[in-house]
Amino acid sequence: MKKILALLILGVVCGLTACQREETFRPDAKAVASLETMTRTQLLPEGSLYKVLWRTGDRIAVTDGATIAHYTADAGGAATAVFSPEGTSTLYAGPYTAWYPASIADGFLPAEQTYQPGGVVEVPMSATSDALDFAFRNLCGFIRMDVATPLTDVRLDRIVVTADQPLSGAFTRNGESAVITEGEGVRLNCDGVALGSEAKSFYISVPANTYTGLKLVLYTTDGRSQCVALKNDATYRVERSEVCEISLVAGDFEAVSRTSAQLRPAGDFNHTIKELSGTKRQTTNIDSVITRVVFDTGSRVNSGRRLDTYDSPQPIWVNYDPATTTVTVSTPADEICTGKMASYMFSHLYALEEIVNLQCLNTSQATMMNNMFTHAGTYGKRPLELDLSHFDTHGVVSFLRMFQYCATIETLDLRSFDTSQAETMDNMFAHCYNLKNLDVSSFNTAKVTNFRSLFNRCNSLKEINLDNFDTRAGTLMTYMFYSMASVEKISIRGFNINRSTANIGYMFQVNPNLKELNVGDGFRKGDEMSLPSSFFTVAAEKDGTRTASNSGTLTIHCTAASAAWLARTNLRWVHSGYRNATPITVNFIDESTGTALSPTWAVD
Repeated sequence: MKKILALLILGVVCGLTACQREETFRPDAKAVASLETMTRTQLLPEGSLYKVLWRTGDRIAVTDGATIAHYTADAGGAATAVFSPEGTSTLYAGPYTAWYPASIADGFLPAEQTYQPGGVVEVPMSATSDALDFAFRNLCGFIRMDVATPLTDVRLDRIVVTADQPLSGAFTRNGESAVITEGEGVRLNCDGVALGSEAKSFYISVPANTYTGLKLVLYTTDGRSQCVALKNDATYRVERSEVCEISLVAGDFEAVSRTSAQLRPAGDFNHTIKELSGTKRQTTNIDSVITRVVFDTGSRVNSGRRLDTYDSPQPIWVNYDPATTTVTVSTPADEICTGKMASYMFSHLYALEEIVNLQCLNTSQATMMNNMFTHAGTYGKRPLELDLSHFDTHGVVSFLRMFQYCATIETLDLRSFDTSQAETMDNMFAHCYNLKNLDVSSFNTAKVTNFRSLFNRCNSLKEINLDNFDTRAGTLMTYMFYSMASVEKISIRGFNINRSTANIGYMFQVNPNLKELNVGDGFRKGDEMSLPSSFFTVAAEKDGTRTASNSGTLTIHCTAASAAWLARTNLRWVHSGYRNATPITVNFIDESTGTALSPTWAVD
């Protein structure tokens, strides 16, 4: 049975409509929004319709195609409400598109919804207008699940709904309806709602579609579950702004595996813990408050902010204690799986000093670890120590900026890292100013194309050995060893660089204490006339910054062919002291025989 949801069109008369498409709206201009009958949280049946009202504090997002501004409802209790702007965003001339809830303006329908008696908390809607007056219309329809049980003392933690077709995820708008382009199922968080012999109604919003293979998994608060798979050949048609009703009886709950819990994409984790600490909800925003992150597995905690995926076998709760500036991530499971996206997990936690029980993270599914620790502990009061020996990185493609600006870290042992699938290590260790010990001897870099700024400004490393690095796929290697203030020895005998295709400019610039460089036969391929930009120095650099200007002597182990090419680069300025710097003795040693090489230096 379907209950039809009639359209309620309200005429909105407001001074805003008289603005006649000004060049911009003032930052303090208000918006007015009216509702279709079935579009909000208070789904109270009135005959064949549902009466729905705005609530005070409801948020909408409005975009002019370039800028997004957010508005908050001044008051609720009616189908039309006035919304005041948040902040000072200025919108240019319309037309405008408005979204409710504001979070779907990024093009995603949420995979998690929250139970509300008799309805839904947030129903996806949109509206368009040439002015700031909007008539919102539903993007979705609704499934009502009427659930009963003959059992006693059954309290629902969540209901997970999946089908052969996606129910949430990235969407586009086709006319008035949302169409999922890539997605997954839906989880309805129930927060301990009691079940009994009398059916209780649970609503979820889903895009209009014909669904097959519909499956519901009911999880209880005491760690049991029941899976209800509806008939394989059954179809359930959900129309926009209509309710499709499903009745079922849950009578056989079984214990749920406690092995693992699935964490949402790590960017969501980062957003949430910053929001809890009072920081703006962005991965790149600075949090200067959180000092500790504790992963508490096998926990009995069942309150806080939920951060597990819609289909996680076990819940994950996140709490923040301002007294100890500690974030605690709790789950009854034995481990927490990061999923494919482990990016930005601890990004920009400037005050971070400690991560407790990091070994409980299962990263075996991860393909992206870019920015995972960037700026973690940048201004911590003590060095941040990371035990990453348990990290499974066999599928990781991107290590982009993984440890960038981890300024307090002193030691990184990454011998356990499997980098065989890695394609980028751009800025992976850049600006790790206090990093003194680094072991990357196990790295497989055969597929890496981007090594840019890999060790840029690692000011405390005195020796770096990358003899195991395979750089044949490398195309971008600029600034790779740039401005390493303390480095004395660099060994890259395994490097094989095609000078015709690889950009290696600025690679050894500003290394004033460099004494020894082992390059083997690495610089032998490509156009002999190709000379990289500022490879070792620039003409204006002075003593104290120019490469080898403090060490006084630079010894390079290579082949005769590499020596001849290197003597034609701007290494010649280091050798000659070109433009008022001290001349540095540069010795070339044949890597095979140990005998001195005497290439002809190019003129300045």
